[in-house]
Order: sequence, then C-alpha cells, then structure tokens
Amino acid sequence: MTFDEEVVTAICDYMNSDPTESNLTIVQGLSADRTVTRADLISFDGDGATFRAYSPEGEREVRFAWDRPISERPEVREQLFALLNRAMDAFGTR
Repeated sequence: MTFDEEVVTAICDYMNSDPTESNLTIVQGLSADRTVTRADLISFDGDGATFRAYSPEGEREVRFAWDRPISERPEVREQLFALLNRAMDAFGTR
C-alpha cells in the first residue's frame, strides 16, 4: 500500500521538525547502532518506515517494518508510536 505523496510529505515534515528525538530513539534502538547522531523519516508505505540515519561513518537508509500492514493515514501515527515503543524496549526504558 502506498500513501499519497502529500500525506507522506506532511507526516515526514512533522516528524523531522518537532519530535526529532523520537526518530533518533527509533533508529538507535531498532538498529542497535548507538553511533547514530540524527535520524530523519524519509518515507513510509503500508509495510514500514524508512529513515535516513546520520553517524560519524556517514549516512545510510534504514527501514523498519510496521507491526502489521496499514492502509489509512491514522494508522501511520499508531505504527510510529509502536516503533518508538519497540525502540524504548530495546533501550530498557519502557
């Protein structure tokens, strides 16, 4: 499932401007790479989210699957929180 480009852009812009620490927590926790210093949400679809991870070694894209396939805009928020919760579990902070 793909989402309209306007929806993807709006959600990515929000995630990259306000709760940027959430992006970093997701990428560090789920990739187990604590050297990542910044992470941007760059895309998502019905199966998962793709982030650009920045570390001293350079940039790379990382992708994480949603807990389940999604098709509606409100489900994106739900699944981003699910990724954040999984990352916090990886850190042992939840």
